[in-house]
Amino acid sequence: MYERIRRFSRRDPVRFQQIRNNIISARMGITVERLFYYGILGGLGLGAAFGFFFFFLAGIFEPIVVPQAAYEFTRQNKLFIPLIRDLPLEDVFFRSLVSIIVFVLGSYLGYRATLAFPSFIKTNRAARINLTLHNAVAYMYAMRRGGAELIEIFRSLSENAHVYGEVSLEFRQVVRDCDLFAHDIISALRELQLTTPSAKLKDFIQDLLSVIESGGDMSSFFKARVSMYQDEARFEQKQYLNTLSLVAEGYVTLFVAGPLFLIIVMVVMGLMGPGALTQLNIVIYALIPIGTAIFIVFIDMISSQPEGVRRYTFIQELREYPDVVVREHQKER
Repeated sequence: MYERIRRFSRRDPVRFQQIRNNIISARMGITVERLFYYGILGGLGLGAAFGFFFFFLAGIFEPIVVPQAAYEFTRQNKLFIPLIRDLPLEDVFFRSLVSIIVFVLGSYLGYRATLAFPSFIKTNRAARINLTLHNAVAYMYAMRRGGAELIEIFRSLSENAHVYGEVSLEFRQVVRDCDLFAHDIISALRELQLTTPSAKLKDFIQDLLSVIESGGDMSSFFKARVSMYQDEARFEQKQYLNTLSLVAEGYVTLFVAGPLFLIIVMVVMGLMGPGALTQLNIVIYALIPIGTAIFIVFIDMISSQPEGVRRYTFIQELREYPDVVVREHQKER
């Protein structure tokens, strides 16, 4: 099946160009053919799991009462799980129809979600790059003021991924192209400009290339960019704080003061009759916990996530005395 998918994708490469660009920008390290292969397998597996689950779940909404059952679920409550051979033909047909529909929908959703996964990773990487770009440019400016060459600046920046995160991983592509593929610095930067997911980094590289090709002062360029990015970072921080204040006010209004008012009203109404007890339980045990969980997820989505710390240890074995034989002695037990 993989060979058929590969022939199909190579037949019309322009059709899958956007997916290929998303994979490259996400730095996933797989091909378009492999992504389609995973999408088909994942979609079929997800659809089969949903279809099997909804085959038994459809019995809850099925209007026909099953007269006989084969397996006892719990003897105390006398709940049963019917076998397929004990079900009426109408019940089997209804459950099979629901399972087929859910299987098709689940397979399609799993397939589309797999194809959209590189785009999600690309967007996430773009946000992380924009988050630490101003710090990386300040590091470039400091090294340039110290007299370092441009390739050495990029090499030093790429070795500090535990500090500068995704920006270091992006400039690691430049170092790789120059050291392994024998590209010049301008060609490597143009390649990074085409593949990076961050629009802000694209503009930075474009302006940097203009300064390099025109022979301008890169120290002044880095200094101006540091000032501009720091101003943008302060403005974005103010916007983020304003958004958090609006979210906090909305949470207090909807899920603190609002539910208290509803509970008081329902308690007063419950004194006149038992009709408001069910509504009161829904507000207390469903509305407030679900609303709080939604707000927690929303705040987590708009918050800047910290970069995962990745440390690399280089071990160098010294060969000062190659003629000396080293023997490892095992401890006696």
